[in-house]
Amino acid sequence: MTGARVTTVILFLIAGGLIMTASRFRSSSQEDLIALDLIDLVNQEKTNFSNPQGYNYCQAPRPTLETYPAPKVKGATLLHSQLFIRHGDRAPISALPLDLDLTWECSNSSAYSFTGPGFDNSEKSPFHYANVVAQQVVTIPAGSPFASRLMWKGSCAPGQLTPVGALQHRKLGAALRQIYVDKLNFLPETYDPSTVHIRSTDVWRTKQSAENLLAGLYGVQGKFASSSPPVLKIHTLPTEVDYLTINAGACPRISQLRSNIEKTSEVLQRLKNDNLGFSKQLTQILGVEKSWSGFMDTVLPRICHSKPLQCREDGSEGDSNNCITETIANRILDNVAIQSTEMYRDAEGIFDVLRLGMGPLSSDIKENLLTAKAQGKVRLSFYSGHDTTVLPLLGLFDAEDMRWPPYASHILVELWKTLHGEYFVRVLYNQAVLATKSSWCDLEWCPLDAFVAHLDRFISKDLMSECQRQ
Repeated sequence: MTGARVTTVILFLIAGGLIMTASRFRSSSQEDLIALDLIDLVNQEKTNFSNPQGYNYCQAPRPTLETYPAPKVKGATLLHSQLFIRHGDRAPISALPLDLDLTWECSNSSAYSFTGPGFDNSEKSPFHYANVVAQQVVTIPAGSPFASRLMWKGSCAPGQLTPVGALQHRKLGAALRQIYVDKLNFLPETYDPSTVHIRSTDVWRTKQSAENLLAGLYGVQGKFASSSPPVLKIHTLPTEVDYLTINAGACPRISQLRSNIEKTSEVLQRLKNDNLGFSKQLTQILGVEKSWSGFMDTVLPRICHSKPLQCREDGSEGDSNNCITETIANRILDNVAIQSTEMYRDAEGIFDVLRLGMGPLSSDIKENLLTAKAQGKVRLSFYSGHDTTVLPLLGLFDAEDMRWPPYASHILVELWKTLHGEYFVRVLYNQAVLATKSSWCDLEWCPLDAFVAHLDRFISKDLMSECQRQ
């Protein structure tokens, strides 16, 4: 976005800042450093809450050497990849009265340890002689006059990435390393800052997710014991002008368009009418009225961590009139899917919302593709964001599956070149080729010109003027 102030976060010891020598890291696997119960949570391909279609809100599928598809044309070469992620597992966004007896722990520092200083005095890293490294830790004192009435127990701030969320992205990074480094030789074996550009929203959990993914991708520099650790630059924008999510604050017209959709959409009206009693029931149990995504955020983190589901103080567990059940949670997710499909893909007027809200990011995607075609040096453009980053992108691509993106969801936009000098784009979502509702292009192998033409539909020539329209 022209004229916007860009903040660059420079990280010496990423993923939480815990100092740890490289030799110790090399002698231990990632899993050795993290509690086994956390590994079990992350390794589950399906949980008790997975549905028959394989959708698991708690964990998005990761690519593997077996599931990563070969290019449609034999001999094609990968030139560039753009990675968009939702942050990993996190604590709920807000603490409700029924949450005050819960304990949420985010202080498992071993889940954030990454690397350590080099030992060769000839190294010229600006941090080579550092012997103090900061680590931010949330502490909720039991005797706090406010915490007992306003906050749960433990060491998690609302919305903070959990150790499970950190490990989810370390595993995703390790999976991408197997594909992009070991199999395709697409990325260099050791971290080269000129080949990777990292962008994040200025939110703790998305920056930590980016750190941990890069820890999985490049955290083990085992062959170079004397090397200083990589310095990762995470580029951010001030929240007021960021565009990794739809920024209605910067573009007031978006709020007007969304308000009109909410008033006129028959789908949303039917969703509301069909769930009047259900919404009232949830409000009575939880003690607060929320949107469907708000109810989801209150209930699903408990399920993902196998914590007891909420019951009214005068209710009993398992009573669907007084308690949240997994059946209720599934119904919440179904309603969220209906709402997100309408609000991000199908509603009349949604094209203008996506054009104003995702136009700047569409422009970035286009520029990255064209720069890579012109033999630009950056190979991986990495964007760490939210569910509200992934969902609008799915809507922009007219995705068939518009269910709420699970934790650690990812989209890959890859640019390939054939032996005949033709350029194609492939889009993968959570390990599979992205299927579209319409036939605007086959995203298994979409000609670059067709893909860029689609992006151009969402790029405004005078965005700020359009944003101020009444």
